[in-house]
Amino acid sequence: MNSTTTLTLSERQKRLVRESFESIGEYSDSVVLLFYGRLFELAPQVRGLFKIEIREQAVKLLDMLKTVVDALDRFEELRPQLAELGRKHAGYNVQPAYYQVLVTALMWAFGQALGLEFTRETRTAWEALLGAISSVMLEGAATLAG
Repeated sequence: MNSTTTLTLSERQKRLVRESFESIGEYSDSVVLLFYGRLFELAPQVRGLFKIEIREQAVKLLDMLKTVVDALDRFEELRPQLAELGRKHAGYNVQPAYYQVLVTALMWAFGQALGLEFTRETRTAWEALLGAISSVMLEGAATLAG
């Protein structure tokens, strides 16, 4: 797969992502449940795409976020896994437009959890990271259509 998506976070942005994710820490289950509530509020049509219980889905999302945060310096190593995840999501009928709704809902949930710690700079770092993840997943999804 020839990809043009790269993760271009500065060292400071990587630190902000790591620190904010660590701050969520013990509240991560609640944050992810807040996220799903907001996601379904913003895009009620996606609710039917989830075939497993939301708490189980929340664990999967947290695991993936942890994997990505732990690999910020090795993003390229995650590319095959993220592309495969994109192919799986395409098989679940996840539409490309849903990726931005997901980012919006996740940023809202992080903002609720982190309050003033979720600065514009931290938000921008997360948006860059999630944008890169989305792009690689969408590239993977496109291989099903192509």
